[in-house]
Amino acid sequence: MVTAVWCLFTFIGAWVTLRHMPGSTLKSTLRTLTLTLLMIGAAAGVIFLTLRFVDGRSVAVQTGAIATIVILCTLGLIFGVSAVSTPPGARLTTRLPPNVPVVTLYRRRILPWARAAGMVLGGSLLLMLVPGPVLYIAGSFAAIAAFLAVIMLPVAYVTALRVDRAITALQLDPWLHWHYSPDDWNAWSERLADREAKAQAGTMTTAARRWTITILTAVTAIYTAAVVPASALVRLGAGAIAGLLVLGIALLTRSQSRHTPQRLAARMRTAPPDTYFGRDGVFCNGEFCAWSGADDWLLSAAVEPGPPRCVELWFEKIQPAAYGSAQVTKVRKQVLIAVDAGASDLPTLQAALVARCPNASINLI
Repeated sequence: MVTAVWCLFTFIGAWVTLRHMPGSTLKSTLRTLTLTLLMIGAAAGVIFLTLRFVDGRSVAVQTGAIATIVILCTLGLIFGVSAVSTPPGARLTTRLPPNVPVVTLYRRRILPWARAAGMVLGGSLLLMLVPGPVLYIAGSFAAIAAFLAVIMLPVAYVTALRVDRAITALQLDPWLHWHYSPDDWNAWSERLADREAKAQAGTMTTAARRWTITILTAVTAIYTAAVVPASALVRLGAGAIAGLLVLGIALLTRSQSRHTPQRLAARMRTAPPDTYFGRDGVFCNGEFCAWSGADDWLLSAAVEPGPPRCVELWFEKIQPAAYGSAQVTKVRKQVLIAVDAGASDLPTLQAALVARCPNASINLI
C-alpha cells in the first residue's frame, strides 16, 4: 500500500514538473510519460527474462548476469528518459565539422569525482583483506560504491561531452563574441567573488550546517544499526558505513560553502576571458547556460548600468519533486559588457534573443 501511494505521488510530481516547463502541451506531456512508462516496462521485461535465463546456473553466473543487465537497463533508462523529455528546441548543437578540437572544460570537472571513486573502492578492497565481519561489510560497501560509480560516471561523462561539444559549436558560430583584457577580466572576477560572498550572508551559518549534517549522520547510523539482522559487530559496522555515506553525500553535494567565493575566483582565473552568445545559450564566466534546456530556461535579460556595465540574465530552474509539486528556483548570471563592444552589439543580441526566447522578457536597448 505504501509503495503504491509513493508511486502515485512520484507520477503526480513528474506530471506537474513536465506541465510547468515552457512550451509544454498536454500532448507532449502525455507522449513523454507514455514513452517513459514503456521504457520502464521494457527494462523490467529484460530483467525478468534474464532471471529466467540464468535460473539454475552457478551463483557467479547469476550475480554477474543480473548485475550487468541491471546496470545496462539503468543507463538505458537514464539516457532514454533524458532524450524523450528534452523538447526539440532545447536540444544542443553537438554536430561539429571534422577535425575540430573539442574543448574539455566540463569533462575535466569529472576527474576529481573519478579519483574519489577510485580511492573509495581501493580502500574498500584493502579492508576486504581483513577476515571476519569486516570482510563482508567492506565487500558490501565496495559493491554499492562500484555500482554507483559505474552508473554515475558514464552519465556524467556523456553529459559533459555533450556540453563541451555545444560550447565548441557555439564558439565556431556565435551571435556575438566579446573578449576582455586581463585587467578587466581580473576586476570582473573579483566583483563576482565579492557578490558571492555577500549572497552567503543570509544563508545557513556554518555551525547550523554542521549540526544538521551531524544529526542526519547520527540518525542514519543508529537506524541502520538497529534494523540490520546480524551480530552486534556487523550491525555497528553497517551503521558506521551508512553514516559515512550520508556524511560524504552531504559534504559533496552541499550547495553553499565558505570557500565558494575563493573557488569562483580560482575558476575565473583559469577560464578563457571571453563571452559567446549563440543559438543554444551563452558561454560566460567559464560556464555554459542554455537558453532553453530540459530543466531550465531564460526568464529575462536586461542591462545593468554598473559600473561596470553588464548584461543581467535570469534563468528559472525546475527540479522534479517526488511529492506532487516541482521545486522552482531562479538563477542570476551576469555577463560583462566589453569596453570595445560595438554600438550594434546589444541591438543584435536583443533581436536574436527575442526570436529564440519569445516567452522571456528581453530589454537590452
